[in-house]
Amino acid sequence: MGVERDEAVVILGAGLAGLSAAFHLRQAGASFGLYEREGVVGGLCRSMRRDGFTFDCTGHLMHFRRPEIKALAERLMREAGSELVAHQRRAAIFSHGVFTDYPFQANTFGLPIDVVKECLMGFIEAWGRRQQPASGRRAEPRHFGEWVLRTFGAGIAKHFMTPFNEKLWQRPLSQLGCDWGGGWLIPVPSLEEVVQGALGLANRNMGYNPSFYYPKEGGIQRYPDAFARQITTGLHLKHELTSIDLGRRVVEFQTGERVRYRHLISTLPVPELVRRAEDVPAAVRRQMAGLAHVSVTNVNLGVDRRTIVPYHWIYFPEPRFPFYRVGFPSNLSPSVAPPGQTLISVECSHRPDRAVTPDEAIEQTVSGLRQAGLLRADDRITMREVVEIPYAYVIFDRARSRILTGLSRMLRQAGVRSIGRYGAWEHSSMEDAVRQGKEAAEAILGPARSGGSGRARRTGRGSKAARSR
Repeated sequence: MGVERDEAVVILGAGLAGLSAAFHLRQAGASFGLYEREGVVGGLCRSMRRDGFTFDCTGHLMHFRRPEIKALAERLMREAGSELVAHQRRAAIFSHGVFTDYPFQANTFGLPIDVVKECLMGFIEAWGRRQQPASGRRAEPRHFGEWVLRTFGAGIAKHFMTPFNEKLWQRPLSQLGCDWGGGWLIPVPSLEEVVQGALGLANRNMGYNPSFYYPKEGGIQRYPDAFARQITTGLHLKHELTSIDLGRRVVEFQTGERVRYRHLISTLPVPELVRRAEDVPAAVRRQMAGLAHVSVTNVNLGVDRRTIVPYHWIYFPEPRFPFYRVGFPSNLSPSVAPPGQTLISVECSHRPDRAVTPDEAIEQTVSGLRQAGLLRADDRITMREVVEIPYAYVIFDRARSRILTGLSRMLRQAGVRSIGRYGAWEHSSMEDAVRQGKEAAEAILGPARSGGSGRARRTGRGSKAARSR
C-alpha cells in the first residue's frame, strides 16, 4: 500500500505534550495530523468513569511555575466551561502507627521519641559535616543513597527516605544517580526547621507543591479536553502506530493508513518508538534494554463512607504495606464520588515484569488499607477498578544519559522530536508537557512564525520546570 497523504507535521500521542504542540501549531495557522491510539485524548492525563465514580490514572495535580502557562490553562478551561479550584496541600506520612505531616524530614513530632531523637541527631551530624570548609569536604555523592545520607543523616534515611524510595524505585538507592531532580523534588529543610518539626511546630508549606489546582468537576480529563476543544481539525483517534520508516519519513497505523511527514513530534515512550522504527541500527535497539523504568498498578476503590481522612494523600514508607501512596480524590473534588462515598486511589510500584493480577492487586490493597486503619471491617466497597501503567517512572541511572545522547542525535537527523515525560525519558510535570509541546511547535515553525500574533504570542516562552506529584 502506498502513502495515502502528506502532513507537514505528524504528532504521535494526544497527551498534554502532543495536544500542546497541535494547539500551538493551530494558533500559528500551520497544518498537522495528531494521532492517538485511544478513543479519547489525554494519554495518562485522563479520567475514567465507573459506577458513579470518576478516577484519574493516579494523581494528577496542576502546579504552575510559569505565569504564561497558568494563564493559558485558565483561559482554555474557562472557554471549555470548566473551573479550576485552588487547594492547599494536606499530605501526611503513615509510619510507626501514626500520621505525621509531610514532609517527614521536617515534621517528626508525634513519632516515638526514640525515632525523633535518632532523626534529629542524624540530621545535626549531617548538617555539621556540610558546614566544613570547602577544602575539607568530600567528593560529590556517587549515588542517590549517598546523597540521602549526606543530606538528611542516618535517622531520616532509615525511617523514611530509604524505605520509601526503595519501594517506589524498586531497587537499592545505590543504583540511582543524583541527576534526576531529587534535590529539587525532595524538600531539604534548614536545621532550624528540623528542630521546629521535632518540637511540634509544623512545617507544612515546604516543597514544590504546597498549593495546586484541580478541576472542580470531571477529574483531570477536563484539562486535555479543553485543549482538544481548540483543535477543530487534524485529530485522529483510534490510530495506533505500527511502524515508522525513518529514512523515507513515513508512519503507518493499525488502520492501514500510511502518512508521509516532514516533521515528526513523538510523545511515545522512547523504547516503543524505537521498537516500531524499521531502520534503526541494531546497536541502538540493543541499547534500549538499558533504559530502565518502573510500572505502577493503580487500584481505585469506592467506599460507602463520607470521610475517611482529611488528607489529599498519604505516603507509606514501611515495607509491610504494598503501596507507596494512597490518595483521596474526593477530598479534592466531591463530584468524583457519589454523595456520601469516598474515592481512594492507591499506587503500587513494581518492576515491569512483576505485575500481579488485578484481583491480587485489589486483595493486597484492601488488606493493607485495613492494616493501616483506613478501611474498617464493616466498610462496604462499592467500586473496584485497576489501571495498569506500564511506563510510570523513569530510572535515572548511569546508562540513561549515555543512551539518550546518541539516540536523540539519530532521531533529530530523521526529523523526529521526542518530547514529554516518556518521549524525553525524564521526570516532568503537566506544565512541562505543555511547555515542551509549545517549544516543539515553535522550533518547527521557526522564529518568523512562532512569534505569531494575538493569542499565540501571549502564551509566552518557558524554561525547564518541575514534574507533578
